[in-house]
Amino acid sequence: MASNIPKEKGGHENDLTAILTSEERVEFTLLIANITEGMHKQIADTFEATTGDLSKQDLGSKNPNVDENLKETEEEEKARKLREKREKELSAPKILELKKDALNFFQEWRESVMARVGEVVNNPKETVDDQKKKASANATPAPPTDTKIVSK
Repeated sequence: MASNIPKEKGGHENDLTAILTSEERVEFTLLIANITEGMHKQIADTFEATTGDLSKQDLGSKNPNVDENLKETEEEEKARKLREKREKELSAPKILELKKDALNFFQEWRESVMARVGEVVNNPKETVDDQKKKASANATPAPPTDTKIVSK
């Protein structure tokens, strides 16, 4: 697949710092963070009994216009039994350990991805130039002009 990205002298494609503005690089980093946060939530939800199509029904809230003494419908009973079965399965020690290990592994992977994205999108030269501007003589506040002489 041919790329429309211009090549540098050494034959390497330009990095993200040459393609994206600093605002775009910040947005890119935030995008990656938001995506991985969503991925983390999906993994955590896998180990929750309250997620899924059947359990999304709010079985606790009934229509106030309907007699509360009526038995639950077959669908509600089926959903309740499925949820109870899932809760029992997910409370097993092996599943709890698996959840912990999966979330820990994902968190370590996410941190490595975010560190790598940070390395790629942060231009060291740009950072140094910004720091030089902040540390320049113009950025240093001027001393007060009214000098006082203290005598003993």
